[in-house]
Amino acid sequence: MKHLILFMLLIITCFKPNEACVKNRVIIQNDLGVGRNLELHCSSRHNDLGIKNLSYKFSYTITFYEELYNATKWNCSFRQGTRLEYYYDVEVYNEGDRLIPRCGQLRVWTTRLDGIYFTRNLNIPSVLALRWKKK
Repeated sequence: MKHLILFMLLIITCFKPNEACVKNRVIIQNDLGVGRNLELHCSSRHNDLGIKNLSYKFSYTITFYEELYNATKWNCSFRQGTRLEYYYDVEVYNEGDRLIPRCGQLRVWTTRLDGIYFTRNLNIPSVLALRWKKK
């Protein structure tokens, strides 16, 4: 039994928990129209990615592993319009209460003039999830 415990400790210390895990992705796409930029600011508990400006048809991808002991959450503020008067603060990813981290998760958020669309699969069309708020 002592040998089994030593063997398990050796295995655990030799391999990182995320070695076999594909990173999760959040993709944000600007489909607002020609000449319309999207301003976004995304952050998690440990990472602030700063303000990004996406031109029409450009996308931004966040890649990450879920945390083992803390629920992984990513929040993004979306702004658009000539004076950035249209906005929405979105929780773009929420791991939830899970004991085992998930791998290879996908969230796709597409901004259009009528609102923000969402899908979890690139092969399935996104659906309108949120309407823009106006300042």
